[in-house]
Amino acid sequence: MNVMILGAGGGIGRALLEAYSSAPDIARIYATHHCEVSSVSPLIRWLHLDMSDPASIAALADQIDQPIHRWISCTGILAGAHGQPEKTLRQLSSGKLPFDYQVNALGPLTAFSSLANHLRSEDMRAVFLSAQVGSIEDNRLGGWYGYRMSKAALNMGVRCLAIECARWRSAPVIVAVHPGTTVTNLSRAFTKTRKAPVQSAAACARQLKLLVESLDSGQSGQFLTLNGQTLPW
Repeated sequence: MNVMILGAGGGIGRALLEAYSSAPDIARIYATHHCEVSSVSPLIRWLHLDMSDPASIAALADQIDQPIHRWISCTGILAGAHGQPEKTLRQLSSGKLPFDYQVNALGPLTAFSSLANHLRSEDMRAVFLSAQVGSIEDNRLGGWYGYRMSKAALNMGVRCLAIECARWRSAPVIVAVHPGTTVTNLSRAFTKTRKAPVQSAAACARQLKLLVESLDSGQSGQFLTLNGQTLPW
């Protein structure tokens, strides 16, 4: 089985990479990174990928030479050089919002599109890490405009992919997954004062791998928690 993990240099992605590296039936792992990462495992093929750069995404397909059976996108941005999460509409920025959309929604979806010919294998399962704050129905607090809006856009894209790809000869299972609040570089600054429980990246990766391997066709096109429960769009 060949696995592709986008964002394998991040907290959840790196922990998931370790989980799949120790699985007995893995032949190849394509692992993308934005910053330089090294690994001595012969199973892993590291590929540079910048989700903010459409040219980098377009070049990804030329680096893949095997069919992919598991696709897991762990990429995303919450805060950075373009600004912090917007607490009020006064903080909306025409510079930050497009960047959020590119990294959180357009990047993962166009990467999937560019690799479509490699994703037609039997028993293919694709997971896009989203966030519960991207649920329109569940939004009762407002704020965090860029992150919420871009994750909602990703969710719609995942739903569209699932509907279209169901017509393929070998239909994949495609879902969006809320991984829960996890201590990573992306979220660390926002979990220090959080009273609700948070999980380690390793714990998240273990549950995520179990979810990926247990997915069935009836779940395709859904927005799920790590334990397989359905979330509202």
